[in-house]
Amino acid sequence: MKCLIVTTLEIQVSAFLIPHIQLLEEMGYNVTVATSFTNQKKLQDRLPNVKLHPVPFSRYIKNPSNIRAFFEMKKVLTQGFDLIHVHSPIASFVTRLAAKRGTSILYTAHGFHFHEQGSSMSNKIFYAAEKLAGYKTSKVIVMNEYDHKKALSFLPQEKVHFINGIGVDANLYHMEHYPFAKRQDIKAKLGIPPDKKVITHVAEFNENKRQIDVVKAAEKLKQQNQNFVILFVGEGELLESIKKEIHSLGLEKEMTCLGFRTDIPDILSITDIGLLVSMREGLPKSLMEMMAMEIPIIGTNIRGIRDLIRHGEHGYLVSPQSPDELQNVILHLLENDKERQQMGARGRVEIQMKYDLPIILAEMKRIYEDVQYNAVHPQL
Repeated sequence: MKCLIVTTLEIQVSAFLIPHIQLLEEMGYNVTVATSFTNQKKLQDRLPNVKLHPVPFSRYIKNPSNIRAFFEMKKVLTQGFDLIHVHSPIASFVTRLAAKRGTSILYTAHGFHFHEQGSSMSNKIFYAAEKLAGYKTSKVIVMNEYDHKKALSFLPQEKVHFINGIGVDANLYHMEHYPFAKRQDIKAKLGIPPDKKVITHVAEFNENKRQIDVVKAAEKLKQQNQNFVILFVGEGELLESIKKEIHSLGLEKEMTCLGFRTDIPDILSITDIGLLVSMREGLPKSLMEMMAMEIPIIGTNIRGIRDLIRHGEHGYLVSPQSPDELQNVILHLLENDKERQQMGARGRVEIQMKYDLPIILAEMKRIYEDVQYNAVHPQL
C-alpha cells in the first residue's frame, strides 16, 4: 500500500507528523512526503524509508509558486496512491484540486483559515474553498470545537471526525526528568538568575502570534514587578523588529529572544508561566507541551486555545491584542505560587487523559483503517 503525506512546509512534517508517518509504516504503507523543503537531507535522515518529493508550495496564497505546485502535484499523483493525507490549508487545497475524484483523501485541518478574528471577506473566501475541496475529501479531521461545528455546516456528519490534536509525548515532556540541580544548571547556561521567575512564549515570529503584545505587557509589568524574565522561542519574519522594540523600551534584562531551539523540554523545565497570545490557532502543540510540563498557561480566548485551557483551572484566557489584560494576569500568577502549582498539576492530568501521543495515534490508526475499509467496500 502507498500513502502520500502532503504539507505546505517541511517544518510541519518534522515538528508534528513524524510519529504519524511511523504509524503508517507500521501499518504496512510505503510513505511519500510532498512538501516545500529547506533541509531535505535532515528530514531524510529522520525518515530513512520515506520517499521525499519537493513541491514549491508557499504559505502565502497569492504566491505564483502555488500554481507551479498544482502542476507538480498532478505529476506526483500519477504514481498512484492508496491513501493521501493532506495537512495545512494551501497544500491541502492544491492537492485536492489536483487529485482525481474517488481517491481516498484525508484532510487534517490544523485550524481552518476562516475564524473569529478573520475579516468577513477572507472568511467567506476560505469557507467557500474548503466547501469546494470537501467534495474530493473522504474524511476531514478537526481538532477544536469551532472547526468541528463549521465542518458540519458544509460536510455530512460521516465525513467529519473530531480528534484531540496531533498528540504530545507526555513521557518526554515530564518534570521527573528535571531535578532541581539540573534546572538551576539550565538557568545558569541561559544567564538567568536562579531566583527569577521565567515566562516562556514558543511560536514563530509573525503577525498572527502577536509577540508585540507580550513586549507591551512586559513594559507595564516591569513597573510593578522586576522578578521575571520572558523568553521568546522561535524565529520568523518579525524577529528583528521585535528585538528592536525590546531594545527601544529598555527591556533587554527582562526579555530574551532565544531563536530556534531543539531543547524545548529543557527550556520548559525552568518555565513558571507559559504564554501564547495568537490571533488564530488550531490546537497549539506548544501549549500541550507546557501543560505536560505542569506549567500554568495564559492564552488568548480564541478557537483552539480555549479548547485546551479552562479559564481559572489550567490558566487564564485573555482577549486578543490586549497587553493591559495580559500584564494583569501575568502579575497575578507571578505573585501566587500555590495557584501556579495547582494549575500546572491539573494541566498535566488533562494532557494524560486526552492528548497524550499514544491516545492520538490509536485514534489515527482507527481512522486509517476505516478509510482503508471504505475504499475496499465503497458500496457499504
